[in-house]
Amino acid sequence: MLITFEGIDGSGKSTQARRLYEHLKNMGYKVSLYRDPGSTPLAEKIRELVLDFETDPTTELLLFETARSSLVWERVFPDLKEGKIVIIDRFIDSTVAYQGYGREINLGTVNILNHIAIRGRKPDITFLLNVPIEIAFQRLGSKKTRFEDKSYLRRVRDAYILIAHQEKERIVLIDATKSEEEVFSEIIKHLRERFQISL
Repeated sequence: MLITFEGIDGSGKSTQARRLYEHLKNMGYKVSLYRDPGSTPLAEKIRELVLDFETDPTTELLLFETARSSLVWERVFPDLKEGKIVIIDRFIDSTVAYQGYGREINLGTVNILNHIAIRGRKPDITFLLNVPIEIAFQRLGSKKTRFEDKSYLRRVRDAYILIAHQEKERIVLIDATKSEEEVFSEIIKHLRERFQISL
């Protein structure tokens, strides 16, 4: 099973991804947790490059997709083959929201490159943690990067909502203004109902 977490920075997605990983591990499941971009030597180097160098939107997109391709080929596919549950903090929807809508790259181009990078393997379920921009900024404090420009993030957040409505079968939209405990309980509830598994 492939589970992804999406949302703008400050939504709590990384916290919830980590919490689900720990919970499943404690339940005895074989489980992996990765971040995208990252989690392979090549992808981590690319992550550093993207944060250190401000490039044009197309170069940025190609770097993200290269990192994702490395992650999928070196980590995700082998783990799924072993029967593991794979959790990823950010995945294809981030690229559609940030590079497609946020950086205004042609969506057809983004979708084609996403498809190539993941070899057609979409997540089984995606949790989209939704928070207003103001709350996200309060939570981030001084830990902002160049991707946290307010008007840019507003476009990204609106894009995420649109994507969620377009892919209702896969994406679960969660109100992340609730407490960490309430959000986690909702995630567990959806996993139980969707996959009939003991959690």
